[in-house]
Amino acid sequence: MRTITILLLIFSLPLFTLGQGCSDAGLCTVSGLDTGFGNSIKQTTAQYSTIIGLGEQNVFHLTTQFEIVIPTIKNQTVQLKIPYHFTFGNLGNIVGLGDLSLTINQKLFSIKKLDFVGVAGIKIPSNDANKTKDGNALPMAYQTSLGTYDVIAGISTKFNKWLISFGYQHSFGHNLNEFEHTDSNPQYFNNYNQSYHLQRADDIMLRVERVFKTKKYNLIFGVLPIYHLADDKINDGEKVSNSSGLTLNLNASATKKLENNSILKLIIAAPIIDREVRPDGLTRSFVIVFSYNIML
Repeated sequence: MRTITILLLIFSLPLFTLGQGCSDAGLCTVSGLDTGFGNSIKQTTAQYSTIIGLGEQNVFHLTTQFEIVIPTIKNQTVQLKIPYHFTFGNLGNIVGLGDLSLTINQKLFSIKKLDFVGVAGIKIPSNDANKTKDGNALPMAYQTSLGTYDVIAGISTKFNKWLISFGYQHSFGHNLNEFEHTDSNPQYFNNYNQSYHLQRADDIMLRVERVFKTKKYNLIFGVLPIYHLADDKINDGEKVSNSSGLTLNLNASATKKLENNSILKLIIAAPIIDREVRPDGLTRSFVIVFSYNIML
């Protein structure tokens, strides 16, 4: 009965949150900084995920994602992540390959029973973030790529049943998106945030989670504050007012080990505080992730 009650709370989480902006630019989902991190450092693992989210102007986002984590040298793993996006909204339907992520996890040192893991990676754009519909430039909510190269760095550790990670993401330059508000835009286009030549500011994040174990499940509840360090820029240098600041997410997950060295995972996350303006198209009122992970 206790397990059923906790699972009901997990599924109810998005219903009690009113903010926007759960999704991030990649920082919070790389191996080592993600929820319930703990991939084996001795055996290759593969994971397939389906990610569902509701974004700006109620745009529906569906992502299928493959990732693989491979042990390399002692206490080190490399992760490759390949997403494919399906976007449905009042401006049309867009599909395409998302940004690739390549990340290295390295155990750095131990203090008593605490192992500290360093994370470093790069996010590689799959396109220039300037997909169009009927000749009209689309806003970032419909782009399958952020259109820039990003670097990610962080550190994580475990303490008893607590999981803690800290990360930083930097974006290089601006993308080539050409969406801006004009009187000639078709219906609904001007309801979206402008993003002409968007240059995203840096992000930092802190993840704090607590694990609760039952006979069948590992349940994880946590908070995830992400701070956008400055206002984003568009039009080759114009600041987007109120695009900096805090996004505070609540997240919960449930994992179950299966007999064939595989794991089923459900993650639900939603924001309770968010930045006022998000020209990057990453606004989400909730995110639900279903994953299947197997040791190879």
